[in-house]
Amino acid sequence: MIDQLLHRRRALALLGLASMTSLVGCGRQNGSTQTGIVLNVEMYSYLDHAAVNIIFNRTDLGVMSAYGGTGTITGVWIPFGPQSLKWTLDGPKGTPGIGTIVEIKNRLTITPEQIPQGTRYIGLHLYPGDTAEATFSDGIPDRTERGQKIISDNDDHV
Repeated sequence: MIDQLLHRRRALALLGLASMTSLVGCGRQNGSTQTGIVLNVEMYSYLDHAAVNIIFNRTDLGVMSAYGGTGTITGVWIPFGPQSLKWTLDGPKGTPGIGTIVEIKNRLTITPEQIPQGTRYIGLHLYPGDTAEATFSDGIPDRTERGQKIISDNDDHV
């Protein structure tokens, strides 16, 4: 009986230790091992196509119109390291490229050092040429200068 009780206590202690260890990556403390961060995501498109089935890592971020945005998707877990971002092109019937699955061609890597203290939002910006950029802010991110130029150059289509 005492052996069973000791075994149970050891098991509970190990379980408690394991659950606390898994929380180490969640904080922004110096010296802790971080595995990722939870941020609100705002996406902006500088593409002349609608994008559907937008998948950032394993999170579905929805849809957006040509030169549009998704709105804020709250509480998205973002692991540190290389990111995966893909979407499917959509648009009116007959638009070239509809149904094409696009994966970013550039390497999008997010590290703790890139993220300023107080950051609550990540802006994901989709550009022509199947590339993307991430920006960080404490409030809803703005469109990038590069993106604003693309939109102004295409004002007759927007």
